[in-house]
Amino acid sequence: MPTAEYQAMSDKEEVSNFQDWDEDKLGSFFTSRGLGAYAPALQRHRITGRLAPSLTDDDLKEIGVNVVGDRLMAKHHLKELSRRARFMKRIEALWEGEERLYFSECDQTFSTCGGFCPADPSTYKLTTNHLKVKKVLPVRCGPFPLCCFGASYVSNNIDLSKVDDVDVMGIPAPCIHRTCCCASGKDIVEVESRFEKGGKIFLTLEEGGGEVVANLILNQVEESQKMERS
Repeated sequence: MPTAEYQAMSDKEEVSNFQDWDEDKLGSFFTSRGLGAYAPALQRHRITGRLAPSLTDDDLKEIGVNVVGDRLMAKHHLKELSRRARFMKRIEALWEGEERLYFSECDQTFSTCGGFCPADPSTYKLTTNHLKVKKVLPVRCGPFPLCCFGASYVSNNIDLSKVDDVDVMGIPAPCIHRTCCCASGKDIVEVESRFEKGGKIFLTLEEGGGEVVANLILNQVEESQKMERS
């Protein structure tokens, strides 16, 4: 009679796509959890990753998992698998980007003293439920950033279910940059939420990229708000 030995799930295991697993992949997972004796039964009954979370006690008995402890362990691992997959889905990056600091290479060369005082851009990461903004705050002398004096950082994790609106505003490059350097403009994506300090978060992107990112954010806002209401 087959028996199983408990094995915890490693944080490094890739399970976010487990619903796409076929019978063989699911059987390998069972084997890694000490339930390899039942892998052939999973294959024989065509139990895939999409079907596995729906298995009941009666189903497990029918495919030959007759030991109560093994049934409990199988259900535990399937529940843990589903939980881990949901977590991985939540933190999976749907889009990542960086702040566009300069209109052109000439602008960058002048602003960074020929590259001797480089500036770090703010970074953006969109996941299923959140928009993470790591904003760089350089030391300033009035309106002028002093890149050589370093910078501080502020991270903001915006709950998309609390977002009220997303807009895009285009900023053309200054005339001298367009004329001398063929520079393109910037897109400012404005994320509005009454729960955020100041009510708005701004993402500065390359010209033409704002609409794409705004649509991605709006799609996830709708999904998050649906989940919030359900």
